[in-house]
Amino acid sequence: MGGVLSDAPVEKEIKFKLDGDTEHAATIYVKRLGLGEYERLMTGESVEWGTSARIISEAITLGEKGKEKIPVQKAFRLHKGLAQAMLEAFKEVNGGKKG
Repeated sequence: MGGVLSDAPVEKEIKFKLDGDTEHAATIYVKRLGLGEYERLMTGESVEWGTSARIISEAITLGEKGKEKIPVQKAFRLHKGLAQAMLEAFKEVNGGKKG
């Protein structure tokens, strides 16, 4: 049937600006989230870190083949330009529209 999602992350290229006009590029890996994972993120017990930081920590990985997780504490402190690019990639991979 094909209704169960693969654990393999999807490679995505992102572009973002930090505080200046210089555009940066990076390769990230985005995990496809299933229903239960979405529910856990949206209704999780801990709201200390915020939904966006928890999404980045749960679904975005870095490094060789996406093996490097981003701790929620670091995701919480990301520059907004980088975080927005990561969240856009997350939306693309998980069924949202870019933009």
